[in-house]
Amino acid sequence: MESKGLGKPVYVIVVLAAIMVAGSVSVIQSAMAQTRKAAAARKEETYTRPRPTRPITPAIPDADRYQEDKVFLEYADSLFRPPNGYEEFQVVKGSVKFRHGGMWMLCDSAYYYPQKNSMDAFGHIEMRQGDTLFVYADKLYYDGISKHATLTDGPSRSNVELKNRNVVLTTDSLDYDLNSQIGWYAVGGRLEDDVNVLTSGYGEYSPSSKMARFRDDVILLNTKDGYRLLTEELEYNTDTHIANINSPTRIEGANDTIITTQGSYNTVTDRADLTARSTILHRDSSMNVTTLEGDSIIYDKATRISRAYMFRDGRKHSRPMVITDTARNVMLIGGYGEYNDSTQYAMSTDYPLLMEFSRPDTIFLRADTVLSFIETAVPDSLSEAKDFHVARAIGKARFFNADIQGVADTLVMREQDSMLYMLRKPIVWTGERQIYGNRINVHFNDSVPDWAELPEWGMAAEHIAEDFYDQMTGARMKAWLEDSHLKRLEVDGNVIAIVLPQEKDSSYNKLVHAESSYLTLDMDSNKVKHMKMWPEVSGTVTPLFEVRNSMQYIEGFRWLEAFRPKREWYGDRLRWNDELGDVSEDLERYFSEPPLFKAIPKVARDAVRPRNQDDGPGPAMNM
Repeated sequence: MESKGLGKPVYVIVVLAAIMVAGSVSVIQSAMAQTRKAAAARKEETYTRPRPTRPITPAIPDADRYQEDKVFLEYADSLFRPPNGYEEFQVVKGSVKFRHGGMWMLCDSAYYYPQKNSMDAFGHIEMRQGDTLFVYADKLYYDGISKHATLTDGPSRSNVELKNRNVVLTTDSLDYDLNSQIGWYAVGGRLEDDVNVLTSGYGEYSPSSKMARFRDDVILLNTKDGYRLLTEELEYNTDTHIANINSPTRIEGANDTIITTQGSYNTVTDRADLTARSTILHRDSSMNVTTLEGDSIIYDKATRISRAYMFRDGRKHSRPMVITDTARNVMLIGGYGEYNDSTQYAMSTDYPLLMEFSRPDTIFLRADTVLSFIETAVPDSLSEAKDFHVARAIGKARFFNADIQGVADTLVMREQDSMLYMLRKPIVWTGERQIYGNRINVHFNDSVPDWAELPEWGMAAEHIAEDFYDQMTGARMKAWLEDSHLKRLEVDGNVIAIVLPQEKDSSYNKLVHAESSYLTLDMDSNKVKHMKMWPEVSGTVTPLFEVRNSMQYIEGFRWLEAFRPKREWYGDRLRWNDELGDVSEDLERYFSEPPLFKAIPKVARDAVRPRNQDDGPGPAMNM
């Protein structure tokens, strides 16, 4: 029973006295010391301490807690410090949490080295930085001094996985540097975003810059359209989805293949900007291939148009752009070119050259602009639609063939009817003969010209000797060729002829000038076999020694051999230097002049009667 007036110190003394009775003097002295300390503490305390509202756990002072250079152990279910170890470390287990600056590291257990600022963590590893970067693994070896982490797979996790928003990097072993914020693998791995999947032997990725770099057996697979890129070295931005190419690379699509060594490829728009000599192969539904080569190429899948360029920098090794239709054996060369894969339309400028080599002798076409495209023949009731090739050379066009050469303002070559159409001021040469007019149409039989027609006035001439020429002109002309030699000539309407008949001794002693409505000329072994004019003929026969200069030529006659194309292959030169490519000032002037013949009105053309050697009164002239 507690006595009134006795304070707590007296009560403590009574208790101590009881203990002394038991014979424990030292215990009494210790108790008295503790009592004095408690009394002193109560004397200093001047406020009432509130009760805690939640369990109190130890906390590291804020001043130390956020040191960027220190790895903190934030939580563990248990901590054990092994005795007599070679180095000081702690074994922590159960829901372990470490933190280094803004990076959290979680695991099942770890060896923690406070003095070395590092740890070895095991089981269900998770590295977490904010809400954008997560790394998962089975083991983590982390050096807090260098801020370097090595993560590997194991029993709790079959791979290492880094996640950054929509980017997932997967590998067996990953190194991550917190200073540069770059993770990398060297044992093979995979990076995937919402557009592409990339695999390689070596790869690195920066979550902050979104740049990834890959080496060794790199494969990029576009999950949207199936395009596949194969190379040995690649840079890729997971934000823009653009791949930067700096090594031999092949990009394969369903219908297109790109081969290059340098450039960029936008995997969202499927646009490639290739800045080194590159090739694109286009395949049609029949698997026929058209190739496009250039020093630089812009490929745009959306428009299906590719543009190829020849380097303009003289310090670079420049080669012309080349488009090759392997199915139709057509090659288009130039300083610049375009190809539309959907329409099979090709175009070239800057010294363009088209070569058609489907037949034994190649035909070469030149102009300011050359077009190459496919047209579909309109079928009749008994046939199917069929595609055929058309080439159009526009502006000071020239062509060369071993048997025939020519120039015109515009040339059109059609595969369907094996025709070459020459429009505006055309000239054709075969052997020593020259034909020119307002229009010329040439037919080829297996690359060899076998006939030509001039439907709107023309003139044919052949050099005989010195300044003498056989000449014939008329409203319509048609010539048949055999082995590139003139076999037969027919002229209709307003026929004028100046010829030097060859005598039996192969000499020439007279000049014949004749005019009529129709003329036929047959040749044999390059000599005149038979010439006939009808129904009425007028003219003169003049001995050569009496021929004046004004009598030698039909009005408007010009010998234009200087414009005749000659081939000299360009080889390895910077620009090809054949005479098909260079346009002389005289040829420029020729195309700027008015037509050589006035166009015949349609009524007048239709009024020309059909050819009939027995037609009408009057004598015929035979030679």
